[in-house]
Parts: sequence; C-alpha cells; structure tokens
Amino acid sequence: MPDITQLVIALVAVGTTVIALIAMRSGGKTNYKAEIEGLLSSALLQQHAGNVAEAQQNYERAMQLLEYPGSHDDAKLASCYIHLAEIYERNGNFARAKEMHDRLIQLWTKQLKSGDDSALIDIDFAMTHNTFGSGTAQILEFYDKVVSMKENRFGPNSPQVADAYMITAKLLRALGEKESAELAEQKAAEIRPAN
Repeated sequence: MPDITQLVIALVAVGTTVIALIAMRSGGKTNYKAEIEGLLSSALLQQHAGNVAEAQQNYERAMQLLEYPGSHDDAKLASCYIHLAEIYERNGNFARAKEMHDRLIQLWTKQLKSGDDSALIDIDFAMTHNTFGSGTAQILEFYDKVVSMKENRFGPNSPQVADAYMITAKLLRALGEKESAELAEQKAAEIRPAN
C-alpha cells in the first residue's frame, strides 16, 4: 500500500500537469497544431489499415479543432471533409457524406472568393489525389467554376487551364462519362501539346 507521501507527490504531479495543459490552451492563443497533425496522421494510417471507426473519430476530432478559431487550416480541413465523406459513404450514411461534400464546397468557395491563388493549388491537389464517390457530380459542378476562374485569371491557353481540363477529365471518367472526359483531355492537349 502506498504511503501518504507517494499519494501527495502523485497528486501534485497530476495537478501540475493539468495546470500546464490549461495554461497551454488558454489565453486566446490556443494552438492545436501538434494535436491536429497527430490526429490526421493517425486517422490516415488507421483508414489505410481498415480501422475505419478509429479513423472516423480522429478525423472528426481534427475537424472540430480545425474549425476552432485560431487553429484554422483550410487544406487540412478540406482533407477532413473529403476523408469523412468517404468513410460515411462506405458506412452507408449518404446524408452525412453529402453534408461533408457541401461543407467542402462551401470552404473552397470561400477560399476562392478571398482571391488567394494558393486556394487554387490546394483545390487542384485535393482533386488530383482523392475520389469523391457519390459526391463526384457535385464536386464536378463546383470545379467547372474553378476552370472558368482559371481561364479568366490566367488566360484560356495557360498551363493552369490545361491542368484544370485534365482534372475535369478525371472527374468525368469517375462518373462514367468517357466521351466528355476525352473532350476535356483533347482541350488540355490543344493548350499544352506533347513535346
């Protein structure tokens, strides 16, 4: 049986840890960056290992932290929405999957309205490296606006527009629209002919 001295030392250690955690998370400068990074890494590993329930919990927690003022990172938040939509769809929760796609489009629309060109890079990266399941048509409808924006911003014959047509082709193929995908690829090739 532990003596009273050991109990007091343990209580002081726990109390000090709690106070340190509170101090780290208070004062209006809350920074969950390390926790978010850990949650996203764990979620991705768990998702690939087939531990979908654990992955979902970590993505949901990361999403909550990313939506907290001061912790906002649009690219990471978009990643949460994309992966959660995929998980919800696999589990048959199509309403939640659609909600995640809606939130993703709202986030991306807000980013585009800010005029920050890095938003275009983030969106293209997400489009290139992810699939959108039942939300593909909804995502394609949004991405058509991105293509128009790129044509206006960079010119209709720019490499950025050629890339956008290739991404459009990928989305069209996912929808089974082979002929439309080939037309988009042809437009990209006309802008950027093979060397």
